[in-house]
Amino acid sequence: MHKYPTLSAMGITEVESIARYTLKQGSHSDELKVYFHSTGDDSQPHSMKYDFQRLAAKQSSTGSHSAATELLSALDELQQLTRQGQPAPTREQLLGELNHLEKVVSAKLAELRFNLQQW
Repeated sequence: MHKYPTLSAMGITEVESIARYTLKQGSHSDELKVYFHSTGDDSQPHSMKYDFQRLAAKQSSTGSHSAATELLSALDELQQLTRQGQPAPTREQLLGELNHLEKVVSAKLAELRFNLQQW
């Protein structure tokens, strides 16, 4: 039996390369994003994103229960992984993340400005 069955079922085969994760809650779904350490191997993605749909409390569906259960199980496994001897991020790692975020935000702002000009 695999030590992290939920993550394996989600298609994450190299759990030891997980660097961190984020969870964003939307109005109808939760977005789990798993980030990986850069290995220099182009076949390894930088991150993987998973959406877990939420249904209204009035609707009882086995699909919502299984999605919620899968999300909670994945979060438990990710917490175990990220607590196991993970060093604090280095200054270079934080600067790299900050630079990446600045590029993403700049690109999005440029896209929005372009769309406004077209309007």
